[in-house]
Amino acid sequence: MTEIIAVAISFVALIVSIFVGYRQVKISQLQADMQDRVELYLLADTITLRDAKRETADKVYPGMLIRNIGNNVLYLEKYTFNGKEYPLGKEVLPPVSSYDGVHYIYLPIDGTTHVSFSIFFFDWKNRAWKTDGYADLRKGIWEITYTPCKQRKEPKG
Repeated sequence: MTEIIAVAISFVALIVSIFVGYRQVKISQLQADMQDRVELYLLADTITLRDAKRETADKVYPGMLIRNIGNNVLYLEKYTFNGKEYPLGKEVLPPVSSYDGVHYIYLPIDGTTHVSFSIFFFDWKNRAWKTDGYADLRKGIWEITYTPCKQRKEPKG
């Protein structure tokens, strides 16, 4: 009789251990999914070019600042401005949580008041992403509007 009770208790303990382990795996997967966030933050800013010797005046240009507000490193592949493609050669864009890395894109100074753009990049898992938007020059200030990042279907290459 004692052996039956001991076997029953061991069996119940085994079932409970399996259930607890399963729940722990699910919680760990949920935490990993929450940390695997991909998003860019784009804003209008200025790009200041300085002469290291200070022999010429600073030159200030309008630009679009790109920040990685996700949790993992991103690799900028290319961007398009009004359909024209500009390669970036897999430039590394670290998350702002670990390093305040940014990438600037010059905005037009030739009288253009509207540009549409797409930014193409990869995440650390080699998944392809894209964000689309446009920039409008209103009262001398560039305003940037863009969509949340979307995963692309095409394979890398």
